[in-house]
Amino acid sequence: MKKKTIGILEFFARHNEEFSEKVGYSRTKGTYVRYQVVYHHVKDYIRKRYAKKDLEINQIGASFVEGFDTWLRSGRGLSPNSVWGYIIVFKHILALARNEGLTDINPFASYVNAYTPVDRGYLSEDELRRFMAVPMLTPMEELVRDLFLFSVFTGLAYIDIRNLHVDNLKQAHDGTLWVIKRRQKTRVESNVLLLDVPLRIIEKYCGRGLKGRLFPVPSNNCCNMHLRQLAERCGLRQHLSFHIGRHTFAMLALNRGMPIETLSRILGHTSIRTTQIYAKISNQKISADMAALAKQLSAVEHDICRWM
Repeated sequence: MKKKTIGILEFFARHNEEFSEKVGYSRTKGTYVRYQVVYHHVKDYIRKRYAKKDLEINQIGASFVEGFDTWLRSGRGLSPNSVWGYIIVFKHILALARNEGLTDINPFASYVNAYTPVDRGYLSEDELRRFMAVPMLTPMEELVRDLFLFSVFTGLAYIDIRNLHVDNLKQAHDGTLWVIKRRQKTRVESNVLLLDVPLRIIEKYCGRGLKGRLFPVPSNNCCNMHLRQLAERCGLRQHLSFHIGRHTFAMLALNRGMPIETLSRILGHTSIRTTQIYAKISNQKISADMAALAKQLSAVEHDICRWM
């Protein structure tokens, strides 16, 4: 019996439409937007490479995938990691098509691509102090600075701070206050003890968020614009974002001896392998550890030196 056929774009569009109906309760808008972006890249590639409006799914073979990869790099000028991310999305769509019996072909069988680890930027303690010393010019600038600091001292991402609700604050039996919520990105529960800085920020903006939210959080673009201006005024070369705030929290915790398993739980990672990306050792940590080792070995060294 002849297998029924459907165009890859038709199938992709149907998937995205069904996905959009789940946004807000079981799927995120960000993931939906990503599917849409990849859909349009595939559509443009088919139009320019094959001069067609669509291709049947069973026509999508290894040569299509290799050509699409090359086109994303050269035709769209995307970075290797962006290409890797888009190909992962496209691979998932084709896997769904195979599951529905629309094709027997696995065009990724011989395809090789991998994510290239990137340097996770963060602020040193001196840079953090310089950032704090910059005079605030407007209330909005001060709000953005405080929200960034909230990320630095909790490890929460922008979207999780924006959605932070009064109900996410829980008091432990010893009187300490915690943020307990599931991360928007991974749906993994994140448990964060609120230190003095985030507690002061909560007190400062208490009651100003809408619909029970803790903070009146501006758009991500607005925050990034103000963070960029603040970085310039205090002489930082870092491109500041809430990602940098989150990474800074990770480095502060690791440099003070927090076990990586604990940090992984606080950050709400699905795998400890994700947390290990942050586990680079700073010169400050190396110096402190070597000083501690020297102190512990001083007696041994003294005895050995007597024989030299």
